[in-house]
Amino acid sequence: MRTVLISGGRGLVGRSLSKLLKQQGYTVYKLTRRPQKSSHIYWNPEKQTIETKHLSEIDVVINLAGSGIADKKWSDNRKLDLINSRVNSIHFLKKASEKMPNLKYFISASGINCYGYNGPHEKTENDPYGDDFLSKLVKDWELASSSFEDLCPVAKLRIAMVIDHKGGALKKILRPIKLGLGSPLASGKQYVPWIHIDDLCRMFLYCIENDISGTYNAANGYISNRELMKTITKKMKKPFFFPAVPKGILKVFLGEMASMLTESLKVSNEKIRKVGFRFRYSNFDSAISEIVKK
Repeated sequence: MRTVLISGGRGLVGRSLSKLLKQQGYTVYKLTRRPQKSSHIYWNPEKQTIETKHLSEIDVVINLAGSGIADKKWSDNRKLDLINSRVNSIHFLKKASEKMPNLKYFISASGINCYGYNGPHEKTENDPYGDDFLSKLVKDWELASSSFEDLCPVAKLRIAMVIDHKGGALKKILRPIKLGLGSPLASGKQYVPWIHIDDLCRMFLYCIENDISGTYNAANGYISNRELMKTITKKMKKPFFFPAVPKGILKVFLGEMASMLTESLKVSNEKIRKVGFRFRYSNFDSAISEIVKK
């Protein structure tokens, strides 16, 4: 059975993915700045420091490292941190791979917001990058991941909004709904790509077990913001209000980051399905029902 090293393993996706891998019999080590367990390996990409213990055992590297996109407003310094925490960490991982003689596979998180917004058709992996900040961020992120291609097969998963009760974007969406303040954002007509945490973790596992390489949209599907909010409020038995929260107000509070909530993006998941992956949740209603139960 394979031995896996995860960067960013203590985040939302990393915790769930680590649990799944262990259930499947994998040995899992996590890179962290604050090691607390024997399975933790200290690293600090900024200081170019990493413990070498267990690195010779690693044959799969999963990269999930990166500062939270929606954690803070995008000042110039914050934008630089969002880029460096992704790109520089991968470059350091590549350098550290010199201590991983058994490395056979590299898989990295990427972002679904790489195509730009408001296109009329579903975006596929063959569509070009957009010209906004997130598109350029993902382009640099994926280019850094491609540096591993001279060592092993490389896969990049362009992750949509993750549906999980433990955190992430959904947790922020649920806050006003719990207070009885559920309403659409901006026009409410804009489409939002999404993926259930279980399907995302299963997709990582599927790629690893089948040595799948290339770039893939990691999304169950997409839903309009109005339908998303309406479905959640209904499942939680909370009121759903009109009118929508104006786009201008969101820009005041969130700045450039508001585009993630106010602009539309449709993506296709046909490519990952063509290589044999099957989604457990076929629609948002079934996905959110499972989350609300928890």
